[in-house]
Amino acid sequence: MKRVFLYVRVSTEEQALHGLSIEAQTSALQKWAKDNGHKVVGVYTDAGISARKPATKRPELQRLLNDVRAGEGELIVFTKLDRWFRNLAEYYKVQEILEKYHVDWKTIHEDYDTTTASGRLKINEMKRQKLQPLTGESPFGYKIKDKKFIKDPEKEEAVTAFFHRFLETGSISEARGHVRAQFGEWWSYQKAHQMLDMPCYHGHYFGVDGMTPPYITKEQYQKIQSMRRRIVRKTAQNRVYIFSGLISCGECGARMGGRVNTKQETYFYNCHSHYLHATDCQNSVNMTEKKIEKLLIDTIEEKMKQWKVHLEEVSTLQKQRDFQKEIIALRSKLRKLKDLYLNDLIDLNEYRRDKESYEAKIAELSAQSKAQEQPNFERIESLLHYGWETAYNGLKKEKKRVFWRILIKEIRIYPDRHVEYDLNV
Repeated sequence: MKRVFLYVRVSTEEQALHGLSIEAQTSALQKWAKDNGHKVVGVYTDAGISARKPATKRPELQRLLNDVRAGEGELIVFTKLDRWFRNLAEYYKVQEILEKYHVDWKTIHEDYDTTTASGRLKINEMKRQKLQPLTGESPFGYKIKDKKFIKDPEKEEAVTAFFHRFLETGSISEARGHVRAQFGEWWSYQKAHQMLDMPCYHGHYFGVDGMTPPYITKEQYQKIQSMRRRIVRKTAQNRVYIFSGLISCGECGARMGGRVNTKQETYFYNCHSHYLHATDCQNSVNMTEKKIEKLLIDTIEEKMKQWKVHLEEVSTLQKQRDFQKEIIALRSKLRKLKDLYLNDLIDLNEYRRDKESYEAKIAELSAQSKAQEQPNFERIESLLHYGWETAYNGLKKEKKRVFWRILIKEIRIYPDRHVEYDLNV
């Protein structure tokens, strides 16, 4: 037996149009409590009040919450979910109180409740299917309106500019500075770092694609994650290293840091791992920035031509595997798996285990599908236009760094002093 609160709500318009009378709701709730052997400790009736009204404007709901705080009951019941709230932010304000005092709720005419794990999952799955937020909080740059995430009109331009600037430069400091100069927005480094990490900005939130309107594409998000592994950090003397964050050791894979010979004013790169722990890496090469720069200038156009020829050969020899068909089949299995769990045919551990297995396979197939897509050379070609070398030589070091970060994904320097690099496509 549980001590239950009965909550009834109806607006004047609803009662007139749909006959959702107070008497009918109260009678149905009392019958349910009696049939299930529960003790009714109070009936709370908000008459003539819309579901969109905040909790503070519902007198009977406030009385109910006071009794919740006093520990008078364990369960709130109402006929349907729309009797409780339609305003998501208000729903979560009240839900926090209920969770604090360990009080659940249940609908008697719908299969929604918070008394079981499967019930809570059903509520969240319902919201996910409708692309509704699962909490009342919004990521920076978003707002909740009509149960949906929208872009915050006051922040939209600044957030868009921030992501585009980072994609251009690969520097959090540069992107933050740009937003501050253009829009007067000052964001902490930690906040900017978190924004770059959150998939909601490409539309994926609460595990659902399309939950949030995207600021960037999924491909741009993946590119950002790659770029963050080579973030440009300021030096104590504010020196600019053209290839900062782009160079790694061909021997051990560690990042090669920039150094300067102050007497000769020569910039060069060497392996951190070797000079800090010589036993870990035997790569003692010190390679000057000028030499790396000349190598790239001399070879990058030919490198791009070779890539194009290679991709054409691969596409003619390999038959494209239908990854999408396999992914769709796995997603169908995921949906069936949810049904099995929600109908109590499998337990939570089985559900989690199989869910993780299916999701891992989907991620693997998506990566393989992506790997077979034709790279986009348009951005590289737009930079390597006729006469680009002359234009490049006229750039300041900061702009040269941006130029190479657009073109190059990684440069590797080996102990025998030979250099390899990958295009950023």
